[in-house]
Amino acid sequence: MCKSADILFTNSDEARALCGFDEDVSPEQATKHLSQYCPLVSVTDGALGSYLALGREIVYIPPAPCVAVDTCGAGDAYAGGILYGLLLGIPDIEGIGNLAAKVASVVVGQQGARLRQENANEIAGSVKSASARRDNQILELLRLRNEVQVETISSHMSCRTVDMGEGNNHGHASLVTNI
Repeated sequence: MCKSADILFTNSDEARALCGFDEDVSPEQATKHLSQYCPLVSVTDGALGSYLALGREIVYIPPAPCVAVDTCGAGDAYAGGILYGLLLGIPDIEGIGNLAAKVASVVVGQQGARLRQENANEIAGSVKSASARRDNQILELLRLRNEVQVETISSHMSCRTVDMGEGNNHGHASLVTNI
């Protein structure tokens, strides 16, 4: 886990694996654990809905109603909905999650993973944009971001190291990134 990530998108199996949890641990528990390392966490659980954490606030997002035709791309559509909600400045995490669930339900309700233009226009028309709210949401994410140890490896690479805390078999995690 790396404290330098601002947003983490996973499904429930990936979240449990990142945490080192067994299959019997709930997605909500995994979301809570991951929120210690990342200010915005999204954990999807298929037709059962999803969990979002912003800071220490964790909310359950029920799935938007749909008749599933093709689940390919559902997670990516959900992630896209979250990013879209953040860019629009939707003021609360539940509203962002509900938008993401709506985007995913439209994609799941059709053949193929690409959101059709008419559906994108309909979704966009149902959400009001407010640049001041968007700026406040982005500032909140940056405020919640924890400091990490950054070590320059070369003029093009850096290594960010995070202490994983007690009880973790791995001790710490590192992420090498381009500068």
